[in-house]
Amino acid sequence: MHSDANEPLGAERAGSPGRAGRLRFQVLGPVRAWRGDRPLPLGPPQQRAVLAMLLLHAGRPVSVPQLVDALWDERPPPRAVGTVRTYISRLRCLLEPERAPRQHAQLLVSSGGGYALRLPGEALDAAGFEERLVTARRLRRAGDTAGAYEQLRGALALPEGTALAGLPGPYAQRQRDRLTELCVTAQEELFDCGLELGGRTGPPGDSIAGLRAFAAEHPLRERTQALLMLALHRAGRRAEALGVYAATRRTLDTELGTGPGAELRAVYGKLRERTESYGRAGPGTGPGTGRGGGRVSGPTPNAPQIPPQIAQPSPVPAQLPPDIADFTGRTEAVAHLASALRGAAGGRAPVVVTLSGLGGVGKTALALHVAHAVRARFPDGQLYVDLQGTGRAPADSGAVLTHFLRALGVAASAVPDGLEQKSALYRSLIADRRVLVLLDNARDSAQVRPLLPGAPGSAVLVTGRARTLALPGAGRVDVEVMDEAEALGLLGAIVGAERAAAEPEAARELVAVCGGLPLAVRIAAARLASRPGWALADLVARLSERRRLDELRVGDLGVEATFRVGYEALGPGLAHAFRALALGGLPTFCRAAAAALLDTTDDAAEVAVEALVDAGLLEEHGEDRYRYHDLVGLFARRLGERHESPAERAAAQHRCFDHVRATVLTAARLIRPHCTPPDLLRRPDRPGRALADADAAREWLHAAHPRLYAAVERVLDAAPGMLGPTVDLLTAWSYALRATERHRELEPLIRRAVDSARRHGDDRAAARARRLLRVPRSGIGAHGIGTSGTGTYGTGTYGRAVRALPESLRPVPEPLLCAKDAHELALVLAARSRERTGPPRRSAAPRRQAQRRCRRAQHPCREALTRARRACREPGGGGRARAARDRVVPGPGESDRGPPRAAPGASGAGTALRGRGGERRTATGPPRGGRPGKLRCKEP
Repeated sequence: MHSDANEPLGAERAGSPGRAGRLRFQVLGPVRAWRGDRPLPLGPPQQRAVLAMLLLHAGRPVSVPQLVDALWDERPPPRAVGTVRTYISRLRCLLEPERAPRQHAQLLVSSGGGYALRLPGEALDAAGFEERLVTARRLRRAGDTAGAYEQLRGALALPEGTALAGLPGPYAQRQRDRLTELCVTAQEELFDCGLELGGRTGPPGDSIAGLRAFAAEHPLRERTQALLMLALHRAGRRAEALGVYAATRRTLDTELGTGPGAELRAVYGKLRERTESYGRAGPGTGPGTGRGGGRVSGPTPNAPQIPPQIAQPSPVPAQLPPDIADFTGRTEAVAHLASALRGAAGGRAPVVVTLSGLGGVGKTALALHVAHAVRARFPDGQLYVDLQGTGRAPADSGAVLTHFLRALGVAASAVPDGLEQKSALYRSLIADRRVLVLLDNARDSAQVRPLLPGAPGSAVLVTGRARTLALPGAGRVDVEVMDEAEALGLLGAIVGAERAAAEPEAARELVAVCGGLPLAVRIAAARLASRPGWALADLVARLSERRRLDELRVGDLGVEATFRVGYEALGPGLAHAFRALALGGLPTFCRAAAAALLDTTDDAAEVAVEALVDAGLLEEHGEDRYRYHDLVGLFARRLGERHESPAERAAAQHRCFDHVRATVLTAARLIRPHCTPPDLLRRPDRPGRALADADAAREWLHAAHPRLYAAVERVLDAAPGMLGPTVDLLTAWSYALRATERHRELEPLIRRAVDSARRHGDDRAAARARRLLRVPRSGIGAHGIGTSGTGTYGTGTYGRAVRALPESLRPVPEPLLCAKDAHELALVLAARSRERTGPPRRSAAPRRQAQRRCRRAQHPCREALTRARRACREPGGGGRARAARDRVVPGPGESDRGPPRAAPGASGAGTALRGRGGERRTATGPPRGGRPGKLRCKEP
């Protein structure tokens, strides 16, 4: 706070003690900032809008979706999230220039999935402004009009123009309107205090001339016009005062089509009656005091005057529905909400908290439980309404206000007609009162905003599925599904703790198939409670995936019906997206996968997915990852089966699987760039995810492993027509995971692919999948060849490998298999030739078969077979066999598919080979300068 109330925040004197390096911010005017006396460059308007929103949240977290909505509302650009994060990064550098690159920020911190700006209150001019207004109001109530007058003067010295001038976005506009309204109201209160003090302490600006100018700027503000009428009357200018009333009445009729309100009519009536209380005041009297000093009707500093037919003893409404008797869990959320609501009495503005989440997640139950827990803190009443925001006919805000006004004691004949007039009267009635308002099932901010109180002391709880409820100064709580312990507690509270404890495994399985959704658990428990003879396991058996939604229904309460309400509120495009995104069967998906399912661009898919998140039908699951709740996914797939044709569903699944397969293929090529098989696989029709390098590919494969596993399982179970692409994906995946611990985890999937291919007569897919069961994990070692199919190592391996190869040499015209089998046989024969005895005669037939297949495949590996066979027949031919093998197995950096590259100066038995570490070796001797090396297995 400033010692001089008239000194604007932005005008602090440089060099003042303790001010060097201190951050100061202005929002009451153009958004500006200073470090000490040095202004800071705040960047483009949207970046300043982000800063302003963080400043005005006063240290409370602001989520990324809130920031996106604040800047662009319902039409964010494709890269909105990235743009916001760029602004946050720039602001962090600006606010903490000395912070090391990897050091955590101390001012602009990450918090709760969003960001919070942690600054002392005196750093922001708006905070000081509102604090002075609260102090002035308190002093006025205590009878210290002079003290209130000085506080108001100090507050009104802070603004330097229109608040948040030049900032874009709906949030900035709402805050601009709010701060402007505060400034205008403060100016009115300053004039009122000056009139009450009889002009003895007011500066010239508080004279009739200043008040007249202010009234001209705000011709529709009836309180301002009433103050001008009082001031003119007290100055003996009664005719002018009545003229102000006539002019105001004409303006209201022309601009709004309505007449003067109750306050202005009351002042006009008093002037017409020439009552003594409105006679010219002597010393010590003001516009609201009689000659004896008693207060009479007239404008008050805090609320408009209420007509006599309204100003009756108000009843205390108690409209909260009953608390939930078996409410369990939510301990942290209950404590957080109760603490926020209990702090309403000491705040500078009404406390508003929104609860958002999936339908059936328990938002209303939580809000009701908390409201009952704190109702004693709101002795002036509790108001409740179901806004029916998820229905086809949401409640009208004007009708709700009529309901509230009647509950507060307003006669039906006295309820105004217009929404703004109803809202103004509602705020007037609950000003200076402590009222708790529960607005359940809200549709959007526009529906809620007229129902919010205007003065501190009251509190509002708002529930709704939409995550876009952007209310001024509101806190936000995302209500999630219950964890297992909470869900078991709810189950036990309904069916009885002993019954639940008697079948612990069945109880855990029951809450798991309910997905932790409180509504589903409650319905399942209600069915068990109504059937004492059922075991928990009996109900679990009935909750198969195909029947689950049908079984989770009791009376007029059902999980599917709850989801359907939200679904039917979607437009046709979003409804199709909701159905189509479930067809992929992926546990989670990114926007690129969504684009594949929807057959659209990534940007258009992101818009649709984010809209479904905002509607509470999808959940965010990390950056650029989304998921359905298990039950919502079942509902979406059921709708897809009803609304999309089999051809449309199959096409969407193919597109999604193509995207996944293309990404795995990209990863395999990055991790094993010299590997032939990925190049021989059929290319997907759609591009996959972009991966920067081999490290990024490995990281993606590690994170996506469970998702890929689930996707392949689902395709093998439900889509036999996709066996070929599935085996392609397994092939690329297997090569990418070579020599890793997870390689063995693919074996069950591969065996299932083999079995499925055999059942459906797909020889090609079966041969490819069987070949994956023999892929070497570590290549040729010191003693032989090890394969995942046989797991054999050590001496004698060559013979067993040669005997195992004929099984895969089936008459399938498959280039990949031809290349693989010929290459592996050439390696076996080359290694076998190291033994002093020649290869067994029985290996000739497989060699001939492999040679024929390689010739048909037109692959250079056939040369390996020909040279190896010839070399092994000749005495001392081991070196030539190795040379033949090395001429087709490329070294590092060479292509598998290009022609063999002869070593410089190599001929005959001196053909160059490569040993471990890339050292050169000849076919007849060990590496130069070293011990005998191992043959390097360069697999295709």
